[in-house]
Amino acid sequence: MSPKVRLLLLLPLVWLHCAGATDPSDGDRLVTIAADPRLRLVMHPPVVVMTGKCRQPFLFASARGTLLCQAQLGGQKPFNTKGKIVYPILLGMALSRDGGATWRRLIRDPGHDDVNIEGGALQCADGPILMLDSFIVPAGKPGHGIGELWVSRDDFRTWEGPRNVDFHIPGVKFAGSTDDAGRPHSAARLHRSILEMPGGDLLATAYCWFKDDTTPATYLHSMMKTRTIVLRSRDRGASWALLSTVAADGTVGTEGFGEPVLVRVPEGRHAGRLICLMRTGRDLYGSRSDDGGATWSRPVPEGFSGIDIRDSGKWRGLFPANGAPAAPDDMTGAVVDPDLIAMGNGTLVCAIGVRIPGRRYVENWRAPENGDYLAFSCDGGDTWSHVVRFRSGMPTTHYMGVREISPGVLYVVYDNNLWKHEGETMGFRLEAARTDLR
Repeated sequence: MSPKVRLLLLLPLVWLHCAGATDPSDGDRLVTIAADPRLRLVMHPPVVVMTGKCRQPFLFASARGTLLCQAQLGGQKPFNTKGKIVYPILLGMALSRDGGATWRRLIRDPGHDDVNIEGGALQCADGPILMLDSFIVPAGKPGHGIGELWVSRDDFRTWEGPRNVDFHIPGVKFAGSTDDAGRPHSAARLHRSILEMPGGDLLATAYCWFKDDTTPATYLHSMMKTRTIVLRSRDRGASWALLSTVAADGTVGTEGFGEPVLVRVPEGRHAGRLICLMRTGRDLYGSRSDDGGATWSRPVPEGFSGIDIRDSGKWRGLFPANGAPAAPDDMTGAVVDPDLIAMGNGTLVCAIGVRIPGRRYVENWRAPENGDYLAFSCDGGDTWSHVVRFRSGMPTTHYMGVREISPGVLYVVYDNNLWKHEGETMGFRLEAARTDLR
């Protein structure tokens, strides 16, 4: 090994250029925001996952390392073939069977809307991959909704579904609010997570409204602030029932508690603890459960070292007032749509998008603080001691996905896109080694 190569391998953050890989833009590189000497990261060059106006990707990895990515195909409308609510933008999928080095578009059923894996996907311990569509719609009787379950038993070579499944959610209110674009929205939303518990029960996270959730979002009064709930299935996803409310408080954030993600701490002094992180339109909030999700700690803002969405002096000059008075929190940032996983070595990894400012970033995304971040915890979620930014001051919708594809190797997907613009969904491998583990 040459001295130069040996030096590169010792650096905590380095970008290895591989022959034939897609060259990223100047903003797609790791920048350390907060350093933990126990972690060593090596980022490989990004590759294109899907082309076109592809944005807001979600990612799943099977036990065999097969990667499934789904993203919105901007400018294309859904087929509306399900007979129920579907996402207003057509969703496309891509598959990789070589660890994310190459991708191919997956068109499973041409002319038909597919499962929206924003609702979560899980490979059960005995093999089948379960996928829940994001939308739960009214079932025609109080406290019940209908969702869709899809199954693959052969690593996405064949699919079964959709199968209608019952969701028993006493107190749920499907009507009375729009979505964040002002469109009618008679649905609860499953989001991100399905976990298999040691006894075989499945847990899933969702956000929705109950009858008491009547506080309007600060930026769109037709949309009510949401709560986050946990649902449980005792029959491998064939039916679900409300287990608990994680968080509900109309005074928090601009949107209430939404876009949740759930992880189970695998080891250490918090082994078995559930951690739920939630978007609020401002700070990211977190709550913990040590009794399998039955009860939850009071939700509080999650602290990520080196990220301060209220340090508006750094970016205020990029947004001239143009003669109009600014809203009181016009320059405040927002943390959006977290993804959260536990690596095999016990490290927790959180992917977070930071919008600077929260809603005006579309006017000007050039603030260095505006971008996509990864945060790492070596203590079961007590602290996020290592934080890196890999997309800075560039167009992005700030939605990402992260999965471990082999021991100590992550795969991250993101977009270099903005609303109504061309752009791709991208992905890269990230080696994440712990120096304190043998």
